Amino acid sequence: MKALKKKDYTLNSVKNAARILRLFSLERPELGVTEISRLLGLNKSTAYHLMTFLTAEGLLEKSPKSRYRLGLAFLRYSGIITTQMEIHRESLPFLERLAEELGESAFIGILEGTNVAYLQKVDVKHPHPLSPIGNRNPVSCTGSGKAILAFQKEEIISGIAERLQPYGPNSITDPERFKKHLMDIRSQGYALCIDEIYEGVSSIGVPVRDYTGEVVAAVSIAGPTERIRSCNIEHAVTTLKQAGLGISAKLGYYG
Repeated sequence: MKALKKKDYTLNSVKNAARILRLFSLERPELGVTEISRLLGLNKSTAYHLMTFLTAEGLLEKSPKSRYRLGLAFLRYSGIITTQMEIHRESLPFLERLAEELGESAFIGILEGTNVAYLQKVDVKHPHPLSPIGNRNPVSCTGSGKAILAFQKEEIISGIAERLQPYGPNSITDPERFKKHLMDIRSQGYALCIDEIYEGVSSIGVPVRDYTGEVVAAVSIAGPTERIRSCNIEHAVTTLKQAGLGISAKLGYYG
């Protein structure tokens, strides 16, 4: 019973914190504790504690006059959303050309924790069913995932390398071998995954950069291993790299 009450209290606190954040707008950019408690029907002490927590997390900031406004953390979040929207919009023509030229389903994906999330997809006559838009696959055993991960900071790579799990028959589970594998991907500029996520499924991915030069996404093709193995891998990689550079240029990267 105590555990349930604690869970209910936590859930209510989260809901009220979200309600506080939704009060801010262009017409109402700053609010005081008294205003928020009145608008939401909250006890003033409860409102104050929630706002103190949100301020500590960077979601709110306090002015010298003890009024609150949205914190700078939202600039980072808005930047992430804007970049994802740009990637989704700008990648479509390139994915369409990839699917037509290479005859395999084409994808654009981004890193989300230990997974790669797919923002856009173009299918062919024989589509790859495992990665619909919005789906997430392990970053450690997908062409797009490894093409992004290979260019991330060491602490991100190490964190994932220490939690590797077996998926397909060729998935790498040894941390040191995995790190060496990512170094090779970084050097060659593409990732080839044969039967790593599922037996009979393979993919090739290359990095996509934004205007800062950071790798923020990957463009890839995926399909049955038999078809991927029988295609001209060198041609597929070259075509994917051209698409990756094209999308990167649309995001402001000129390297």
